Parts: sequence; C-alpha cells; structure tokens
Amino acid sequence: MQASASATTIIVKHAHNFWLARGFLAWLLIAVLETLHGIAHTLWLVPLLGDQLARQLAILSAIVIVFVVAMLAIGWIDARGGGRKLIVGLQWLVLMVGFDILLGRSLGYSWERILGDFNPLAGGFLGLGMATMLIAPWLAGRLRKLP
Repeated sequence: MQASASATTIIVKHAHNFWLARGFLAWLLIAVLETLHGIAHTLWLVPLLGDQLARQLAILSAIVIVFVVAMLAIGWIDARGGGRKLIVGLQWLVLMVGFDILLGRSLGYSWERILGDFNPLAGGFLGLGMATMLIAPWLAGRLRKLP
C-alpha cells in the first residue's frame, strides 16, 4: 500500500514535468478535430467551390481550431516558459506534418498533390496552418499571461 502511495505522491509532485505528454494529448485532440473538419469540408465545400478553393478556405477555419485548442489547453499543458511552449508547438508541427502526409498517402494522394498543399506558389496554404501549429502554444500562453 505504501509503495502505491509513494508512486502517486511522486506523480502528483512532479506533474509539471509531464508537459510534453500533455502537449501530445492536446495535439491528438487537434488531429481528431482537424480530421472531422477535413471530412466536413470535403462533403460540403468541395462540391460548392471545387477542390482547390475549398482547401484554401478551409485553412482559415483549421487555424481557428488550432488556436481555440491552444487557448483552452495551454494552462493544462503547463509548459512553463516561452521555450517550452515553442517546443510544444514544434511537437505539434512535426506530428501534424507526419499525420497529414500519412493520411494523404493512405487516401491515395500523389506526392505532388501533398507537397502542393504546402506550396503557396501552387495555391497551397497548408504551410500557413503548420506555422500556426508552431506558434499557437506560445501565443496562447502570452495571451493568457501564463508563465
């Protein structure tokens, strides 16, 4: 009994050290929301506007999703200091780039299509969304005046 109480005490006492794991869980929420967002945009916007324009417009609502999750989760993530918040943003960026590439390939998209989404010269604005991933935790911390 005492060993489990000690383990619990250690976990609670050092909970602030789990900021990167919490950052990962917040990213999972973003990934789920962005996936649902992508399904909705494919079902409703693509038939109305065409694929390219629908993807360009969808980036705006995707950015809002990222910032809302960042604002709601940044206190819970407890990444203290601007540097740690930027590390969480880098974590989100790397995970989301990997997720988007894997999802795109699993849906049969060509490398040209996937990379075109990141290229603003080809009409792709996904790079803007990824930049948002990088700065959202830091900016949310600043706006919420967190340490």
